[in-house]
Amino acid sequence: MDLLSRTAMELNFANNFETYLFPVLADHYLKDGDLERARKVCAIGLEYHPENSDGLFVLGQASQSAGDLQQAEQLFKSVLKNGTVHLQAATRLAEIQLELQRTETTVMKTWHQVIKWDPGNHVAREWLDSHEVKKTLPKIKQKKSKKTFPQKQNDSVEISPRLATFTMVTVLRNQGLHHQALTVLDILEKKGSDKKRIKSEKQEIIKMLEE
Repeated sequence: MDLLSRTAMELNFANNFETYLFPVLADHYLKDGDLERARKVCAIGLEYHPENSDGLFVLGQASQSAGDLQQAEQLFKSVLKNGTVHLQAATRLAEIQLELQRTETTVMKTWHQVIKWDPGNHVAREWLDSHEVKKTLPKIKQKKSKKTFPQKQNDSVEISPRLATFTMVTVLRNQGLHHQALTVLDILEKKGSDKKRIKSEKQEIIKMLEE
């Protein structure tokens, strides 16, 4: 059977609604932009196999494309509840939760699941790191008064290399913590990050300190 052939999968499904391959046909329809047929095939297939993770995922994608974010959110949750390691479902769930403005704790839990399965996921890492930084910034800021800020900027602040990201640099700059931002850039430079961007960021910060 040619799984890449939409026609072949249509014939297979027409002859056997109970086939476990229904998500393949639904995915063909989804890629062709036929959301109605994609959702219909998934609905029929899930009647026979209600916990089929691929079927739930494709239906979630179709719902998301149709603008039904709340239904898509529930479907992606269902994929993960089945105990299936499904990185794409977890990633899409986090993105939808952000769009639906779910609580930070809820979104953080989902991104942590993504990191568990994909430690190198840059999107998840950037989001988590930036929010971890925001939680620590108030404590740092309380130690400084506006009048003495320039003299106290050089106070050492422990920054974990794991948290060093360009997002963290931006957050620190927005808080006026320019020296700490330079420290993070030094860490990024040692890690072999974008040298051109690091040089540009440093030049902008130094220029601000000289004003």
